[in-house]
Amino acid sequence: MKISNELSLNRIVLYLNSESLTLQRVGPANSDELNELRELGKKGLTKFLVIDASASFIAPKCVLEKLIDDFSNGDKVFSEIVDRSQQGQNLVQIYASNIGLRKSALTPAQFQKMAQEEDLILENYKNSRSR
Repeated sequence: MKISNELSLNRIVLYLNSESLTLQRVGPANSDELNELRELGKKGLTKFLVIDASASFIAPKCVLEKLIDDFSNGDKVFSEIVDRSQQGQNLVQIYASNIGLRKSALTPAQFQKMAQEEDLILENYKNSRSR
């Protein structure tokens, strides 16, 4: 599945329920969020909002492709994403089997190491967008 990059000022909304996970690009809710998305876009990041889990996180834009890849082949139980928001340094785990999300606090050293590792993994997804 290929994701269009034409609407770069969108947030990604994950709709979770007990039977499915739906991903959708949604425009900003107001001018404050538009400004936030513009600032994040300059850093190559976007906002992920999770419905029915009362959570959100900031991640590189190409994480969407990683999530689709992780869950489309059916052998992944969960996908891990490093939350890049200013509120805290967390690891986000999105579970495919029971459709859930968990955030775990990270130390600054853990955050730095995991963010670097994730950046290396995401390089493959950045390159796949240009295909």
